[in-house]
Amino acid sequence: MSNKVSSQLDLIMEFFKANPNRDIAHPEVVDWVVKEWKNRTGKVFRDPDRGIRSLHQKGYLQKIAKGVYRYDPHFVILREDLEDFTPNLKRQILERDNYSCVICGMGKKEGVELHIDHIKPKDLGGTLENGQTLCSQHNF
Repeated sequence: MSNKVSSQLDLIMEFFKANPNRDIAHPEVVDWVVKEWKNRTGKVFRDPDRGIRSLHQKGYLQKIAKGVYRYDPHFVILREDLEDFTPNLKRQILERDNYSCVICGMGKKEGVELHIDHIKPKDLGGTLENGQTLCSQHNF
């Protein structure tokens, strides 16, 4: 395997591509990617579970059972047409949430970067009801 990696999602996919058509539980993937990311970058891999779920939601991985995923190179269904938030909808969500994180209340005036996040998975749609404003700490 290569020592060069461009993103954390690429590293997760590297693991699954090296183990195609195999049902793999989260702990096995997480242990490998956390260690490998540290070796390659010297940094801590934050929330690899979220990365695995993201790759499933995008159609790269099949969910076999709770916490068990499989990469089948012949069964990749990319969901690039998933509804995301339009710029207008993002503005509406920010206005509704008073330009502050719905969890901690921090916002731009405190110098905090804000994100528009899906409450339920992205594949359930980019609607006003499914959006919320989060600071980067609570989003990641």
